[in-house]
Amino acid sequence: MKTTCKLLAALTFGAMISTQVLAQAKVTIYTAAPQELIDKVIPSFEKSANVKVDLIKGGSGDLINRLKAEKGRQTADVLFSVSTEVIESNAGLFTKYMPENAKFMASEFKVNDAAVPFTAVATSFGVNTKLLTPAQYPKTWMDLANPMYKGKISAARPDKAGSAFIQLGILLQLYGEEKGWELYAKILDNTILSNSSGAVSKFVNDGEASVGLSNEDTLLRYKVGGGPVELIYPADGTSAIADVMALTATPINAEGGKAFINFMLSSEAQEVVDAAGRRPVRADIVSKNALTPLSKLKLVKYDDDWAGANRARILAKWNDLLLNKQ
Repeated sequence: MKTTCKLLAALTFGAMISTQVLAQAKVTIYTAAPQELIDKVIPSFEKSANVKVDLIKGGSGDLINRLKAEKGRQTADVLFSVSTEVIESNAGLFTKYMPENAKFMASEFKVNDAAVPFTAVATSFGVNTKLLTPAQYPKTWMDLANPMYKGKISAARPDKAGSAFIQLGILLQLYGEEKGWELYAKILDNTILSNSSGAVSKFVNDGEASVGLSNEDTLLRYKVGGGPVELIYPADGTSAIADVMALTATPINAEGGKAFINFMLSSEAQEVVDAAGRRPVRADIVSKNALTPLSKLKLVKYDDDWAGANRARILAKWNDLLLNKQ
């Protein structure tokens, strides 16, 4: 009887160990990345690390709200592909981690607290070449306030998409808050809002919008694919801003999460990122994609620290502005 009990206990213990091993063979990633990027980088990591990735997709705002609701529970390992201020303004949800491969990053990029850059994205306009002539293309942020674009602009909500918050942040930093809010309010009058920047690019490609404010890589995909899409970088200034990842405060598989973050800064992953139409952050990777070189854009410095510290206030004011217009 004692022998049987010991055997059962051993089997139970063995089953527990097996379950734990299986649990550690999976990395859970919450991501706001476009599907094109996911389809390229996730299989590369799974093959490299011999691990399975469990993906939860959503807008950055929705994913942060989910992590807040799950605070203290082990539900995710990494938040992947959000803007730096999303991490900085929710520091309690993440763990600081400096990956080994960070030493290869170009000098203009840095790890901000828990936020680890893996790519840079320049804010751009997309235009539908069948709906607008070149003379009608908006060239600047100010052009977007022209009544001729009433109902013709598509943009994501800043409370749902990190890229849309950056668009608003660029205006406020480029023109100062008073003039920036005034200009944004006029642009909002011309805009139909959506929940994601990826949807914006599709609306432009499909002719549901004449102009779209979106990330350059999603617009580039439609242009390279033969769609009626042209990319425009605002002549009054844009920013090439790091898209980042971070280890959560209570990861299920901390080592797996760290492995993913470090992998994304490997030369292999950075070449995959480049092939997906994104800008690499490693200094030793020469881009081969069709994006306009940063040297040819009018770049303004985007203050991530300011954006992170003021995120809640800016979103509150944006919400008030939206309610007053409805």
